[in-house]
Amino acid sequence: MKAAPRKTGNPNRLMLLAGLLFLLPAFLAAGDWHIEELAHNGTGKFSSMKIDRDGNVHVVFVADDGGSYPVQYGFWDHNVKRWFLMTLASGGSFCSLALDSQQHPHISWVDWGTMSGAKLRYAHWTGSEWKIAPIPLAAETVAYYTSIALDAQDRPSISFYEYNGPRGTDFRVRLRVVRLNGQYWDVETIDGQNQSGKFNALAIDSQGHRHLAYANVNGETAGLRYAYSDGDSWKPEVVEGLPKSQSYEGYSTCLTVDHDGNPHISYSQYSEPFLIKYAVRKGGHWNIETVDQVAGVGYPDRNAIALDDAGQPYISYFDAGQGVLKLAHREAQKWIVETVDSAGAGFTSSLQIDRGVVWIGYADESGNGFKIARRPLKSSEHANSSATEGHSPAANQGKQ
Repeated sequence: MKAAPRKTGNPNRLMLLAGLLFLLPAFLAAGDWHIEELAHNGTGKFSSMKIDRDGNVHVVFVADDGGSYPVQYGFWDHNVKRWFLMTLASGGSFCSLALDSQQHPHISWVDWGTMSGAKLRYAHWTGSEWKIAPIPLAAETVAYYTSIALDAQDRPSISFYEYNGPRGTDFRVRLRVVRLNGQYWDVETIDGQNQSGKFNALAIDSQGHRHLAYANVNGETAGLRYAYSDGDSWKPEVVEGLPKSQSYEGYSTCLTVDHDGNPHISYSQYSEPFLIKYAVRKGGHWNIETVDQVAGVGYPDRNAIALDDAGQPYISYFDAGQGVLKLAHREAQKWIVETVDSAGAGFTSSLQIDRGVVWIGYADESGNGFKIARRPLKSSEHANSSATEGHSPAANQGKQ
């Protein structure tokens, strides 16, 4: 049924809720974790989550139902403590979400599969309706991951993997970014080397600079890469990868930026030993740490990363070999790892920390659904944050 109108000081929220289906999720207990099954019409993959300044949770994911592949948007109203869900489109994949200055959602995704004609698509809530359209690109096929971020004027930038370039050209499998400039979309090639950008994550810092973490997955040049734009040009670099590392780095990439504009990246080593890694760039230098060794890395999985109020990283990831979702966080210069869910749950997770609560959205492959897990920060985490010198997340982190 549709959500019943209620008294509220925000008419835009009321209009948004009016188009959403009210859900009463199934509740599960897992230690300190409160787990809800938000949908069960297909494995909910490629989720992207943001929490707005009022404490409402926004999430988008694609239900892998083997047929229609709906792009689904969920909204958790912090006042009534309930979820609402709606379908935005069908035939979608690899979605990403950001919030603008009015706390309205903006969403990017690509068409399911890698067939000729697969497009990059963009949707946003205007305050009264959804606007949904393909982005006009000359590319024949756009596929795999997208990532959306908004600048201070609420103009979207979207990173994407151009699987096949314009017809009649040899351009393919390269990383590009499209940005809305007034009424027009401008497109840039960030890394044209073969197979750069299948995994990508975009963020815009408080100074308006764009940051992009991504993977090259070519057998001879595979690695984690990073590009930075101060507004004039992009400056790409290799963070870790072949031939120096002798391993496949940069898979499952995710990115966030702290208050000082420092990029924090979580990613996977996609060769034995299978590792979850963390890289941070400060003072012009990269520091790389191993977070955990897992039994297997899913493909095409994506980790998630968020910072607490002291700038300490939290990383959610899927151990595909054991079929479990894990969360790791820094505590007294050590990585503390816990299991959040199991039995095939945890693929392509999204992560946020807000008001002392950790939120994770993730696919439940065995249950054919999508779940949300949350728990309060523990006293040891609060103590570690207050005792550790760090920095708050970027003021516009919710817009990444």
